[in-house]
Amino acid sequence: MKHKKWKAAGCTVVLLAGLVVALLLLPGCVDRVIFQPPPQRASIPGCFRLELPEEAGHIGARYLPAPEGGFTLLYSHGNAEDLASIAYRLSAYHAEGYGILAYDYEGYGESSGTPSEAAAYRDIERCWQFLTVEKQIPPESIVIYGRSVGTGPAVWLATRRRALALVLEAPFTSTFAVAGLDWLPGDRFPNLDRIGRINQPLLIIHGDRDQVIPQHHGRKLADAAAAPKSFYNVGGAGHNNILLVAGREYWNNLREFLTRTKHEKE
Repeated sequence: MKHKKWKAAGCTVVLLAGLVVALLLLPGCVDRVIFQPPPQRASIPGCFRLELPEEAGHIGARYLPAPEGGFTLLYSHGNAEDLASIAYRLSAYHAEGYGILAYDYEGYGESSGTPSEAAAYRDIERCWQFLTVEKQIPPESIVIYGRSVGTGPAVWLATRRRALALVLEAPFTSTFAVAGLDWLPGDRFPNLDRIGRINQPLLIIHGDRDQVIPQHHGRKLADAAAAPKSFYNVGGAGHNNILLVAGREYWNNLREFLTRTKHEKE
């Protein structure tokens, strides 16, 4: 009897595992779980459209130019955020003397389409072209900055384009790893696999009380990075309150890192 029960339980586990794998491998299912666009909001002043190649639609963007000789951040926001919800943050960067280009992923906020890993790569590449070609900003003045889910496209771009530096705030090693499912096929945004190919200085910023993406993800990325790297531990900060908790220290650390990086390249 016990043997039959164990056999039945084993069959159930195998069946459930098979169902999980099948569910995750359905087209678009994984992307719908990963990407969580916020409710649609009214447009905010200063947003404009960037047309995507091959009639793929458009993405909403907001651009605040840097003062002469200043740094420009190419900013990829977190999940459940859009240009409207991060307006305060963009203004803060600009007030600190940074230029910034932020954008909504396809399916978010001001953008058309449906969010996906492939779409996120297309979106950030279009933003890079806007800065370097249309605005003629030299790559050595551009900082690729990703927060949370935005670290996925940011790391990807940094393996293809050489900017002044890469900054990752609350990054993950991969999306499946956050849920403890990195053993499954079809993982998205494999940051850990890519971080060793980045050849520009790296700053990782992570709160030690982050319960969404625990800090060990950021530390593991730092350990795997081959490029010059710095790790900024924000004591007492969770996933969404790093600027609030760190206060002036955040701005001082970011400025010091970028200024040092620029001087080392001169």
